Amino acid sequence: MKLMHRREFSQHLGFSALAAGAFVSSARASVSKTEKKQWAHEHLKGMENVVMPSFTPDFKGLDEEGIRHDVRQSIRHGFCSSTVSATGATAAQRERLMEVVRDESKGKILTSVIVGGSAESAIASLAAAEKSGCTHAMVMYPGNLQAQSEDEVYAHFRKVVDSTSLAILLYGSDIPALRRFHPTGIPVNVFDRLADVPNVVGVKLTQPMSAATAYELCERLSDRLILGPVNLDLVPVLGKHYRNIQWSGEWIVEAVQSPEKPYAVEFMTLAAKGRIDEAMKVYWRMQPLVDAIYDLQAPLLLHGSHPWAHMKYMQWCTGGNGGLLPLKPAEYLPVLDAKARELIRGNYTRAGITPIDRPDEEFMVGKTNYSKGVRAADLASRPVYA
Repeated sequence: MKLMHRREFSQHLGFSALAAGAFVSSARASVSKTEKKQWAHEHLKGMENVVMPSFTPDFKGLDEEGIRHDVRQSIRHGFCSSTVSATGATAAQRERLMEVVRDESKGKILTSVIVGGSAESAIASLAAAEKSGCTHAMVMYPGNLQAQSEDEVYAHFRKVVDSTSLAILLYGSDIPALRRFHPTGIPVNVFDRLADVPNVVGVKLTQPMSAATAYELCERLSDRLILGPVNLDLVPVLGKHYRNIQWSGEWIVEAVQSPEKPYAVEFMTLAAKGRIDEAMKVYWRMQPLVDAIYDLQAPLLLHGSHPWAHMKYMQWCTGGNGGLLPLKPAEYLPVLDAKARELIRGNYTRAGITPIDRPDEEFMVGKTNYSKGVRAADLASRPVYA
């Protein structure tokens, strides 16, 4: 799949949507109101970030105080929800991470999880999430599952979705094994059928998505589901033509705002209310950061990876706990080196945000560990950090 530059992408989207007559009637834009869909329209408004684990210096245990700090920080940002991402954690640590995040949220912010793998694995993860008190989950299709028909893809999703009472989001991302059913690798026809399932409430539109794909998903699904663009360039155009562009989530939102300058939260709030001209004024203030996260992350997503260390650093720069993750070097896992750290800090400054003025050593061990006297020399290793 060709990765467009962001500006080329935006121009393509604007042309595609207008040329195709993307205006929808009020009847088309109204969303069927099952209990879970109604819940989503009332509560999934704004931005949803990602809470990652923090670890002890030996990386064998969780730093629960650091995790709680990040939940409180998410609330300070004004996010409507936080997704639990257990990157680098064991299965037992993942379950405990969910419990800690949910306990610290105390009803002040929604919590969700991302599940994938086999149907059995996804069902078990959903059961654990529901037990811990999470409100919703995103279900991903396993890339190694070779379905022979769209009915098989649908059956997999239904087996997983029907196992839980949680509200379910679908992941709108290219799965090479599914390109036989749709050129985008997204099972669009399956999503169209799943949109009628009572507890399926929305679709995340992943960052490197073509204009034509975004248009088709909105046309097919917007009468029943919330559609959440990660590429914020999509929001003004889609928000102008579809009434249910009100949420964007499960990504590193701290990359484009701080608690003191919550650009993304303000931008999405205004766009959801149809106040696009006002939203654009906010957009241009955060535009250097929108450019930066797209250029960093979008190419990696095409290979199923994320800039995890960079994401933790961005959270730390805006007040989060920070801390390294126990990750092994990989081809599409960039190292957080001095040049990358300097670039991240400079991007914040250019957007009018003052990054935290603390030594990078505090980031390495995590804010809460650093306050207890832990230093970089105490770390068992320095994974994907230079």
